Amino acid sequence: MSQIQAPPAPARAVPLAVTFVILGISSLTVMANATIAPSLPGLQAHFADTPGIETLAGLVLTLPSLFVVLTAGLIGVLADRLNRRPLIVASMVLYALGGLTGLLADTMTGMLAGRVVLGLGVAGTMTLATAYAGTLWHGAARERFIGLQVAAMNMGGIVFMITGGVLAGMSWRAPFGIYMVALPLALAAWFVLSRVPGRASDGAPDPAQGSAGEPQSFPWLIYAWVGGMAFLLMSTFYTLPVKLPFVLRELGVENPAYVGMILAGVTLASIPGALGYGFIRRFADPRAIMSVGFITLGLGIIIVATAQSLPMVVLGVLVTGASLGPNFPNFMAFFMAKVPPALRGRASGLMTMAIFGGQFVSPLVAAPLIAAYGLHGGILLVGCLPVAAGLAVGVLTLGHRVLRPAGV
Repeated sequence: MSQIQAPPAPARAVPLAVTFVILGISSLTVMANATIAPSLPGLQAHFADTPGIETLAGLVLTLPSLFVVLTAGLIGVLADRLNRRPLIVASMVLYALGGLTGLLADTMTGMLAGRVVLGLGVAGTMTLATAYAGTLWHGAARERFIGLQVAAMNMGGIVFMITGGVLAGMSWRAPFGIYMVALPLALAAWFVLSRVPGRASDGAPDPAQGSAGEPQSFPWLIYAWVGGMAFLLMSTFYTLPVKLPFVLRELGVENPAYVGMILAGVTLASIPGALGYGFIRRFADPRAIMSVGFITLGLGIIIVATAQSLPMVVLGVLVTGASLGPNFPNFMAFFMAKVPPALRGRASGLMTMAIFGGQFVSPLVAAPLIAAYGLHGGILLVGCLPVAAGLAVGVLTLGHRVLRPAGV
């Protein structure tokens, strides 16, 4: 006679303090590199005698992403096997120490070494914050929370970009002090996260994943698609924070505070879509969200590339930002729903690798195009890439249901 299996225990309610701490940690992550973008012209002038300074200045912005790519996968594996609380606290300490190095470094070697340490910290904070989101919330609640999480990342981007621009107007080194904010958050995380399970095996089962005894395999094919699209999104989008200060300089906008405020428009415009992702997902298939998001991203970059005035640049920035709002939570929520709970740390690490891998290769994608076709022509061609990808996904989406039926 077959044995009747008891239903899984309901997921425990997540304490409000835990929600706020994870959102606070998330706010440190995606825009960690771009926080110092308004300082790049000043940094480049300060180290003007350093051979290859134009390339090295770009690496100051993107080198952390390389070390996120190299380490996020390992951190994801550790997140599935070890207690996540000390890991995330240690990551935030590294984040602060690496970022603050820019206040003191007198050589480009020291500057770049600090950015390596920052990359290790970012890898840990983003991977572990996303792993917590994947295991503490389930189903539609996870979709809503990941939308909030992305909105927190974007809100952090607004605050950090504007503050970075204002501080860069005082000194190109001053924006590096922003990274100190990770230290009080690390202290709060140490105490608050003790209230929830720190190991993947300690959490409540996810009802969408079936019984705990079922074999658990990692969805590599789904990752190849979703991770590849996340990589493409970041490799094209990140051309904007890297090259926009130089576009604005051609239009006579050189004040770093103004540059920071305009860059902050990207994250400001993305917040409504991120907050509304849970609602959007009730009606739209992930493929449709991805298609529209990529086409909109490309159009925003193309507007910036062809703009002849400051208002048109700002319009392009806002269109680009609006595309990111639903796209980021769409990647994370869709992929996490396909991954067994015991493997969501690995999933988080791999998605972090894809996102920051795109950031790192962004200058490598844009540089040859800009060298061949000029600043505006190169940015224009970069913008064509997500448009083409969005149209391709849209064609594939036509073979699926765009509207999700009730109850699915």
